[in-house]
Amino acid sequence: MRAVARLTVAAVAVAVSVVAAPTGAAPAVPRRVELTLKVEVKGLTVGEGRDVFEHDGRRYSVSTEARTVGVARLFKRVDEKRESRGAITPDGLRPASFRQERAGKPPNAATFDWERRTLTLDEGGELETVPLAPSTYDQTSLAYAFVFADPPKAPTFGVHVTDGRRVVDYDLTFAGRERIETPMGEIDTLHFRKVLVGDDRRGFEFWIAPSLYRLPVRIRIVEKDGTAIDSQVVKLDVSSP
Repeated sequence: MRAVARLTVAAVAVAVSVVAAPTGAAPAVPRRVELTLKVEVKGLTVGEGRDVFEHDGRRYSVSTEARTVGVARLFKRVDEKRESRGAITPDGLRPASFRQERAGKPPNAATFDWERRTLTLDEGGELETVPLAPSTYDQTSLAYAFVFADPPKAPTFGVHVTDGRRVVDYDLTFAGRERIETPMGEIDTLHFRKVLVGDDRRGFEFWIAPSLYRLPVRIRIVEKDGTAIDSQVVKLDVSSP
């Protein structure tokens, strides 16, 4: 199993005095938030999803479900579940475990040992332990990383992301404040985008809404062949803070 897949990235800007994404005071985060999503490719709805974010002030969990629908399901049946659990720290979310289940495929998982600074990858039962670097997230927790903590002040910052099979390193950049149109109406957001270097075409970007607890309201993934998969929140249900 390929343990660590590194992408060539620009150096992290560490000595920058510009505040890239000032957010101001965020509203108190409810104990439980459920997000209903639609998934589109080229403007056509091909899937639906549900994210549930829960916390008790010290620990968090994010569980996600996604499936293809309609005609798209006739061509490609996708049923996927992911779950991330971990601690809430002054720097934001610190994952402890991650698990991904996909129909017809063995599950992947990751165990984060921050004390020993090791990350155990589990690809269908095949285990491998690699070094655990700061700012390491799983695929599910990354978009929720700023719910409890402000984004880094540097305009570009490095992250390490695992899906349980490998770890990929890349830079994120603050792309600006944007008012986006969503099924819930216009929402003011902060837009973050993966920095593409060389011939890398695998894109990733997300929009978080300061007025909605800095939750991700849109996520866009671009696959190697250029196919863009766009997920947007269509409904948000919250419990009391």
